[in-house]
Amino acid sequence: MARDGLRNHLSGTLPISIAVHAVALAALFVIPLIANVVVPTVIVTLDPYVRMAPAPPPPDITLHAASRPSTDRAPSDTPAPIPTEAPASILPERDAPPSHPGPTTPDSSAIGQPGGLPTGLMTTTPIPRPPDPPRPAGPVRVADLPVAPRKIVDARPIYPDIARMARKEGTVVMEAVLDPSGHVTQLRVIQSVPLLDQAALDAVRQWRYTPSIYAGRPVSVLMTITMRFTLQ
Repeated sequence: MARDGLRNHLSGTLPISIAVHAVALAALFVIPLIANVVVPTVIVTLDPYVRMAPAPPPPDITLHAASRPSTDRAPSDTPAPIPTEAPASILPERDAPPSHPGPTTPDSSAIGQPGGLPTGLMTTTPIPRPPDPPRPAGPVRVADLPVAPRKIVDARPIYPDIARMARKEGTVVMEAVLDPSGHVTQLRVIQSVPLLDQAALDAVRQWRYTPSIYAGRPVSVLMTITMRFTLQ
C-alpha cells in the first residue's frame, strides 16, 4: 500500500515539475528573443581641436658683416663735385684724359653727307618708279587690245544695180585703220569682188567706233572688216 501511495504521489508531481521547468526555460530563452530589445546608442564626442606637439624653434641665423670695398681701386669716371666757393687763384687747364673708345652709332642727320653712314647701311633713297610701257609707233591690232572697239555708227551698203542685174554675190574683206577718236581714216580691200568693192568701201567709211585705250592712252587700231553681199 505504501508503495502504491508513493507511486501515486510521484505520478502527480512529475507533470507539475516538467511544466515548471518548461516555463523557466521559456522565460530564459524564448522571451528575450521575442521581446523588444533596445540597443544603447554610443555617443562619441571629439574635442573641437586636435592637440599637437609644438613645432621646434627655428635655427639661429648668423649675420656676417659686409666687407667694405677696397679704396685702392682705380678712380671712377664720376666727375668731381662742383665747388661752392671761389678758389684763391686760377690754375691752368689740363688736357682731359682720353676717353675709352666705345661703339660708334651712325648719326641719322648725316645721311647724304660724306662719311655720314658707314658702308653697308641702307639709305632712304626712294624706289624709282618703273618706266611706262613704250607707246606703239603704229596702229595696235585689235587682238592686242584689252577691250576691242565697239561700232557706234553704222551705214548699210547700197547694192550696185550692175551687180544686181548680173546676179553677183560675194564677200569683200577690207583692212581699216581707226584713229584714236574711232573714225575710219585708212581703208583698203584685201579680198576683192570687182562689182561690190566700191559699195563696201563707201559704207565702211561712214562707220564710227569707240576710242581704244592701250597702256592708259588712246591709240589707233588696225582691224579687218568683212562685208557679205547677198541678193534678196
